[in-house]
Amino acid sequence: MNEFQQKLEFFNEFMEAVERRGAAIGSRQTPFLEAILPFISEEDEPTVFYFGNSNAKVQLNGYLYSEASNSLNLYVVDYDIEYDENSLPQITKTAVQEVATRAKRFFTNAKSFHTYAERTLEVANLAKHILDIQNELEEVNIYVVTNRFYTSNKPVDLAISGIPNVNVYVWDMDRIYKLTEAEQGIRDFEIDFSKYETYFEMMKVPKLSTDTINLGIDCYIGYVPAHILAQLYDEFGPKLVERNVRSFLQARGGTNKGIRDTLKNPKQRDLFVAYNNGISTVAKSGDIEQVNDSNLYRIKSLKSWQIVNGGQTTASIHQAFKNDVPLDEVFIQAKLTIIHIDTDTKNVEDSYLLEDEMISKISEYANTQNKINKSDLLANTRFLSDIEKYSRNIWIPSQDGRKEESKWYFERARGQYMVDIGRRKKGKEQNEFKKIYPKELVLGKVDIAKYFMSWHGYPHVSSKGGEEAFTKFMALNSEYWKHDLSESDKIKSIDESFYTHLISYCIVNNYVKSIVENMNLKGYKANVIYYTVAMVNHLYKNQIDIEYIWKRQKLSTEWERCVQTIAKATLDHLRISAGERNVTQWAKNEECWTIFKEQYSNSLKNLM
Repeated sequence: MNEFQQKLEFFNEFMEAVERRGAAIGSRQTPFLEAILPFISEEDEPTVFYFGNSNAKVQLNGYLYSEASNSLNLYVVDYDIEYDENSLPQITKTAVQEVATRAKRFFTNAKSFHTYAERTLEVANLAKHILDIQNELEEVNIYVVTNRFYTSNKPVDLAISGIPNVNVYVWDMDRIYKLTEAEQGIRDFEIDFSKYETYFEMMKVPKLSTDTINLGIDCYIGYVPAHILAQLYDEFGPKLVERNVRSFLQARGGTNKGIRDTLKNPKQRDLFVAYNNGISTVAKSGDIEQVNDSNLYRIKSLKSWQIVNGGQTTASIHQAFKNDVPLDEVFIQAKLTIIHIDTDTKNVEDSYLLEDEMISKISEYANTQNKINKSDLLANTRFLSDIEKYSRNIWIPSQDGRKEESKWYFERARGQYMVDIGRRKKGKEQNEFKKIYPKELVLGKVDIAKYFMSWHGYPHVSSKGGEEAFTKFMALNSEYWKHDLSESDKIKSIDESFYTHLISYCIVNNYVKSIVENMNLKGYKANVIYYTVAMVNHLYKNQIDIEYIWKRQKLSTEWERCVQTIAKATLDHLRISAGERNVTQWAKNEECWTIFKEQYSNSLKNLM
């Protein structure tokens, strides 16, 4: 299957899921944005809503304020409803700029929209928040999220008076497709540097110890010519940065603007190596030749070379390369770690797990300038792999004596479900797969983390977003995955009960979500869901049978009135207790959860 056909099938599968969800709630833009946000993977969870004013040419679909970085993210959706299923819809730079400008207009006209939008709590709250912080804001990031393909990938520039940094990030379907491909595990590939008419040389770091914990580690330091790196990125794309999936495709942020400016200035190019921190890379093996009995080694070829830190540096260099900026005088500081797998060991699986953990640690410790996500680093842990295995083997209990027909599908890597579909022949094979694994039963690792945390009494953590919830989720379950390389103790394995309970927590969250959506509460839906689930378990855990939920795949209808009452109380609590504070930010504080329990438990404890 050629790449166009692969992209087309991926696109249609993705859009089918969005349209299905859109039909259920009466909106396309919101479910589309919610489907894209896990790929963007911000540490906090954005507030999602829809606000549009066609006369003023203003639109906004969500926002996220970071107090730590003093930055504001604005999300605006471009959704083409008339796309042809046999072609890939395109979007131009001009169209992207216009979509981004709609979000900019909301920011610059916040005062008028604060009055206009009183009927929508999130919008009014954001408008007021902008008025409060706009003089101190250091950065505004506008995310254009489109269901079209922005193939030119040209940077879009906008300016807002008084804001030092304004960045426009385009999240199109081509980017989502490539991220999905990248996350499906490293595929072995060979890079022969002779094809690029040059080699590069590095110094080998001496090893004073032979204890490499079942792995042969060789480390080299030196520099790589920028034009080689740019050509490699042009040819291999996401393959080259699979271990750092958030960092490719677009140069972004103030740091990357500095990179671009340095590369454009002829007088600055030879100083690039002094200004830039360089890249950290790993490979499985290589043809590496010692030069004249020295400590210098010529890198002739590498197998599965990966940039684990420096993906954005690479993307910036590639952008300059595509814009015909001369790179002959530019060099990038580089570290290369060769991790040899001992395939002769009795337990090859353990060797690969150790390799994954070693690379994850290299990635985590190297990524200090542009933070990489925990959920990306830990995707290959045995813990998540075990959850994945159970999801492929455990059938949903049959109902009313019927034959077992379906299973929940756990996505250890984002987009894994659609990739699995794409590996099967169109028609009967794909239809059978979808029957066993229905779209509505697909769960990502961030999903299960948020559901787990809500159920176990951490709604404030779930409100912080998927990455924060995932970090806490992994910490609470560290006995199942954390493997100290200095110890011989084996990690524990999860059992079927752990898996079925995990799914039951998801069922509870989905049940509460459906009730909250039908209530049409005006504001803060995600926070209301997390807090409602936590309060239900806090007050009624002795009356909730987790085994029953797994066997029946639902809660009994008698819980509906209880959930409705708690959800309404939750919204009242969030609004009242926040006072003059931003409600979304307040919901992320443990104090918000503590006060909710103290003030509302007595009035809500006798609903059942």
